[in-house]
Amino acid sequence: MNPRIALPLAPGLLALLLLAYLVPGLVAHDLWKTEDAIGIGIVHQMLEHGRWLVPHLAGEPYWEDGPLHYWIASLTAKAFGLAGLAEYDGARFASGLVMAAVFALVYLAGRELYGKLEAMGAVLVLVGSLGLIVHAHETMGEISMLAGQALAWYGIALARSRPRRAGWLLGLGLAVAALSKGVPAVVAPLAIALSAPAISSAWRQRQYVHALAHALLVLALLFGGWLALAEHGMPGFLASWRAANAALFVVPPVTELSLWGPILAWATWPAWPIAVWTLWEARRRSYGSATRMLVFAVAASLAVLALLADPHEIYAMPLLLPLSLLAGAGVPTLRRGAANGLAWFGVMCAAFFALLAWVAWFAMTTGFPDAIARNFTRLEPGHVQHFSWVAFTVALACTLSWGALIAKSERSAPFRSVTFWAAGITLLWALATTLMLSWIDYGKSYRQVALALRKHVPEGVRCVESRGLGEAQRAIFDYRAEIVTRRIENGGDTGCPFLLVQTQFVTGRSDNIDIGPGWKFLWEGRRPRDRERYRLYQRLP
Repeated sequence: MNPRIALPLAPGLLALLLLAYLVPGLVAHDLWKTEDAIGIGIVHQMLEHGRWLVPHLAGEPYWEDGPLHYWIASLTAKAFGLAGLAEYDGARFASGLVMAAVFALVYLAGRELYGKLEAMGAVLVLVGSLGLIVHAHETMGEISMLAGQALAWYGIALARSRPRRAGWLLGLGLAVAALSKGVPAVVAPLAIALSAPAISSAWRQRQYVHALAHALLVLALLFGGWLALAEHGMPGFLASWRAANAALFVVPPVTELSLWGPILAWATWPAWPIAVWTLWEARRRSYGSATRMLVFAVAASLAVLALLADPHEIYAMPLLLPLSLLAGAGVPTLRRGAANGLAWFGVMCAAFFALLAWVAWFAMTTGFPDAIARNFTRLEPGHVQHFSWVAFTVALACTLSWGALIAKSERSAPFRSVTFWAAGITLLWALATTLMLSWIDYGKSYRQVALALRKHVPEGVRCVESRGLGEAQRAIFDYRAEIVTRRIENGGDTGCPFLLVQTQFVTGRSDNIDIGPGWKFLWEGRRPRDRERYRLYQRLP
């Protein structure tokens, strides 16, 4: 007898899928030049320098984020530190815990808006979203912002049946989002909450007005309370904070708006085509209150994106929540051809890239095939692959589990589409963060550069001026080398006795820059195969 795996997945199997999605990638790798390094740098400032109230990065206030996620990350860093984990590994566990809450809240919101099947579809669509997978494992305020927004969407959905409870949840969600990423994080959910009575009669009731009042009260108490405390502890904070938040909103030119097209096309895949199907399938009848609300929520989220400077896929993360909820409503009604097409496209992609990962790992570990091993060594010169039973066991378990799911799932079930896609994304992430992790970490780590820099800065020196140094690098040098840089871009000559310059090397061109007189060259360093170079100078007496 060969029993089939029922779709949608039973709660226990769904929990295993989410566990395989959330845990790999949180530990066993160094700080990389991403938002993760910035977040861990903020946590380091909290734990080592006591800057708890206002996020600081390498000694300077970091106006882009609120403190909430870094408070949670500091707690997990301390808690997992007792088990022997490094501070940065423990801090990342906050993202895993908060992302678990995001998935739970998306399920609750989908169940309230549509039903259990649609809620399950929304969760699987979110798991499979390409723009989420990497960032979901980084230490950054966007993760807690997602949890706050998911709670806010759940509060709005719940307000149709339980307005009193919904008001408190909505207010708490808005406060969590604001304490994570400031004003941009609350614009879309607050706009929909205020306009919900105009969107549908389902929210057109007196109790909903009371719920809104409660929500605004909670937001004012929690977020306003933090602003007041921050101003008290750091006079002038409010003026700087307002200026930083206002600078986030611009009216971009049409040419810049066009950049969002390709970014959103891949970052929100497969949510957007299934969401389009939801609207197409329901076109012959009037859209329900839930669908109308989510359409306006997607529009509001897109409007916020359009007003943000510097298009980047990380800014699209809030859009994934209403888009996944809308897509989840269409999953049970997918036509057999479309469902099978997405399912087998996901299977073929996952199988192809999983095979590449296993072959690459085998070649780097054993040296056979020699040509493949040489190619990977050429990409990261100096890397030596070591066999790890833990990595091998986890990778093998994920691969076999994925194969069993594909082979034994029910035939012709609409949920095969999003289930196979989410499982494939989970498998590829698990293989990348187990089999390939040491190779990736070797190429992305700044540890050796930071330690080499530390040797050329005398012990006790805390003032190093920087030019052109990125935020992630500033965080890494603070964490790894205890070198807090002061950016000349912020206020001219700092008077520091040392100067650290970041330059970009281009083949065939000189990357020399004019730093002016009065400096002596001391050291130059870079990562293998990296175009970024770091030069240290000492001020002449």
